[in-house]
Amino acid sequence: MVPALSRVKREQLRKRRNNLLRRHNEFWLLYGMKSWLIMELPDGQIFTYHSHPDVLPPSKEDMNTRSKPTVVRTPRDYNSTAIAQSVGRDLPVPYAPIRENKKWDALAQHLKNYRRTVS
Repeated sequence: MVPALSRVKREQLRKRRNNLLRRHNEFWLLYGMKSWLIMELPDGQIFTYHSHPDVLPPSKEDMNTRSKPTVVRTPRDYNSTAIAQSVGRDLPVPYAPIRENKKWDALAQHLKNYRRTVS
């Protein structure tokens, strides 16, 4: 069971959803990019957007046979540090194989100290 959202959160969700749909439409209008979007709300309601309603979205097989590689993104590609902390995900460990001067050492030390305070 999904917890009920407050009136403010419902309004925020409505505005963000409409903004996302509007932006998808702008990709078509400004750049000629076809786009398909499917969103399922926590209560099970589904929203879709098709820049070309008569054109089906590409299948997995079609994406694999295209001349250009398919770019796949997941939520992990867009997580900020704050979001990652709020849901308890591991943050990537910064790694610098060769430090050529004191600035890199200072930056590495700062990141190491920051990581300790976040954990």
